[in-house]
Order: sequence, then C-alpha cells, then structure tokens
Amino acid sequence: MASRFVDEREINDPAELSPIEREQLRAAGRLYDGEDLDAEARLTDDDQDEAGFRGFCTLWRVADGDEVRFDAWLYQVDSGTFFRAGTAEVVAEVVQFGLECADPQVRQELGPAMVEAGILPKSDLSYPEFAELLRNQEQ
Repeated sequence: MASRFVDEREINDPAELSPIEREQLRAAGRLYDGEDLDAEARLTDDDQDEAGFRGFCTLWRVADGDEVRFDAWLYQVDSGTFFRAGTAEVVAEVVQFGLECADPQVRQELGPAMVEAGILPKSDLSYPEFAELLRNQEQ
C-alpha cells in the first residue's frame, strides 16, 4: 500500500500540541527562518509578526495503511518539514513547494503522497516523476 496524507489538523493553539509536536514545531521554525521560538511565539496571534505561523500551519500524518510513518508540518503556504512519526528526526523539507530529501527511499514515499494529496504543484520539476510513481503504486 502507498503512503497517504491523513488526519489534517490546522494548528493555531499551542495548548493543543503534545510535547513532541511542540518540539517538532520549534525545529521546523528553526529550519524555516533560523529563529529558535517556542510554540507560543510561533503561533502568536500578532498578524505583524513575520515569524508567526498562525493561520498558515497544518499538521498531517503520512501513513502507509494503518502505520503512521511521518509527521508533516506544512506552513507559510510553500514550506514544510517532515519528521519520522512521533520523533524530532527531520527526514525531509518542503522548500518553495518542492520536496527536498536526501534519502531516496523516503523521497519515493513522500513525493507520490504529496501528488496524491494535491500538495505538490504540477509546475514542480519533480511532479512528473512522482506522478508516475503514484500511477505505478495504484496498479
């Protein structure tokens, strides 16, 4: 079975985050802008705060059947960070809508899932490759 994005949650309230989700959000923010901010600062309701993700932050699970493989934080419209499920281990990032991943197996798992979920734009250079992998998974 192919991995799929499931259980989308819009993240606006730091009180709703588990300790590991707080750690993931902090790490994602550091990768995004270099600032080491806690969940409260990252999810501030100050619209003028450029470091804030509030209103532009979702958390997905990426699952293969019943097995959750990755936690996917997508934020600021075109960015994101993937973690091994339930950990703070970064396995991939989304940079300007595109998937950046050094591990070929993880890349081949996440790319088609991004296509299937409509997260990867058709204009991305990797889209044809991932769309073909998705078609092959569905056969």
